Amino acid sequence: MKDFVSYIDTDSCYFQLFQWLIDNGVDEKKWESLPLDTKVDYIKRISQEVENHVNNQSYEVTQKLHYNSQVDNFKINFEREKIASTGLFSTKKRYALYTLMDGNKRVEKMYIKGLEIIRSDSPEVCKPKIRNILRMILQDKPDKEIKSYINECKKELKTCAPDEIAENKGINNLNKYIQNHYEYIKGTSHQVKGVAHLRFLVEKLDMKNIVEIPQEGMKAKVVYLKPNRYKLDSLSFIKWYKEFDKIVKIDMKKMIENNFLKKIQSLLHVIGKEDLMVESVDIGDIFC
Repeated sequence: MKDFVSYIDTDSCYFQLFQWLIDNGVDEKKWESLPLDTKVDYIKRISQEVENHVNNQSYEVTQKLHYNSQVDNFKINFEREKIASTGLFSTKKRYALYTLMDGNKRVEKMYIKGLEIIRSDSPEVCKPKIRNILRMILQDKPDKEIKSYINECKKELKTCAPDEIAENKGINNLNKYIQNHYEYIKGTSHQVKGVAHLRFLVEKLDMKNIVEIPQEGMKAKVVYLKPNRYKLDSLSFIKWYKEFDKIVKIDMKKMIENNFLKKIQSLLHVIGKEDLMVESVDIGDIFC
C-alpha cells in the first residue's frame, strides 16, 4: 500500500492528496486546469471525510476497545488545521508550507515552523531576501528564476554598508571575558571580542570622545573582519565611522556566507537543488 504521509510528529500529520487523487482516477490535466478555489473546496470535502473517519476510529477503537472507556462526552477529536499547495520538510518540527486554508480561513501565505533560516540577530537586509527565496521554492518557481534571484541578491549584498550587513547581537558578560580594557580570555564570543577590538581601535584612532562603545546588556552591530595587522577578526559597534576603514575592512564574503548563503543552502539541500547556489560563468567573461 502506498504511503501518502509527508510528515508526522506528536500532534500533526500532513498527507498528500494530489497523488492520491491521481491514483484514484482523477485526470491530472483536468485537475490542473481547475480554478484554485474549486480545488480547495474539493480538498476541504475530502479532508472532512478523513477527519470524520479518524475521529470515529479514535473513539471506537482506541478509546473504547484499547482503553475500555465508555465515556462518550469526552471524545478525542482531530481537526483539519491547514490545506497547503506545497511544503518543505527539513527535520522534525522544522518545515514550511504555502498555506491555502488556515483553519476555516481562506489565505495564501507562508507558514514557517521551527526553521531557523531567519533569526532575530540576522542582518535586516538578508531577511526579506531569504523569505523571498523560500516563497519562490514553495510556489514552485522555475529553477532558472530562483538561481537568477540568488545571484542578484549576492551582488546586492556585496554593496551593503557596514550597518546594513552587520549581525544584531546582545552584549553580555563583558567583565567575565574582557580583562585590562581590551584583552579577552579563551572562549569569548565573537560579539564580545568585537567590543574589545572596538576599544582597541578607538584608542589607536584617538576617538575616545567620539565613538560610543557597546555596554553590558546593549544590542550591537557585529561584523567579521578581513585579516589585518592587529589580528582583529570581529568588530561590535553602534555606529560605523569612516575612520575605521583606515585600519580594518569587513569580510563581506564571510558575512554573506554566514547570514545568507548557508540559510539558502539549508533550504535547497532539502529539495536536492544545491546546484542553484553555483553561479553561471559567461564564457565571454573568461577572455575579457
